[in-house]
Amino acid sequence: MENGEIDAGLSHSGPPRMDPSYRIQRLAADGRRLLDVASRDLTATVPACPDWTSEDLRSHMGVVWSAVAAQVQQRAAAPISWKDLPDQSPAEALDQLLAVLGEADPATPLWTWGADQTVGFFIRRAHLETAIHRVDAEQAVDDATPVPAADGIDGVDELFTEVLAGRERVMPSGSLHLHQTDGDGEFMLRAVDGAVTVTHEHAKGDAAVRASGEELFLCAWGRRSLDGLQIFGDVEVAAEWMALSP
Repeated sequence: MENGEIDAGLSHSGPPRMDPSYRIQRLAADGRRLLDVASRDLTATVPACPDWTSEDLRSHMGVVWSAVAAQVQQRAAAPISWKDLPDQSPAEALDQLLAVLGEADPATPLWTWGADQTVGFFIRRAHLETAIHRVDAEQAVDDATPVPAADGIDGVDELFTEVLAGRERVMPSGSLHLHQTDGDGEFMLRAVDGAVTVTHEHAKGDAAVRASGEELFLCAWGRRSLDGLQIFGDVEVAAEWMALSP
């Protein structure tokens, strides 16, 4: 790779797959960027979470990083109680998490709240949780930097295949096709028996959105609107799908 780029090792045959070492590198870069940007104005309002300031965001991420580190380090068979976490600064929690994940085998089994019951689940979750909240920190001070296309499209996949799985939601009234314009990402989203189903295929839905991996990520996670993107078919159906994120 040129210019210091990190190779994601992304596979386009089916759901996105990334090398765990890439995820940990991105977690480190996004986490440090988040802490740096948030520290510029701790009273700034986070647009996507208007009840939060940058200080609230920084504190939240410190707890998340500490909890994931404890879960992986202890190979816990049940969720760790956040009351039992060590007293750490967010920066200390990030450093600890990076050390723990760097030493862990991604294939090691342990409890997770997703379908993937291995350390790899938490490596992915920490990577993408930090990525979207790095965006939040930047939006709070109007200093955006790009989300890599591979990270963005992986974040779309995680939302619809893992995060929304098992959550009760009012399902969209039709199907949606998402097409990545700067890569090979394709998603066909359908609501079947009150649940989200995802296939990675080129198919016709009631609506379709064509956009970059970053744009699809930010829309799916509620960090930007559909304005300015290529939308085909029923715009309301597209908006309903984009409103599903937590």
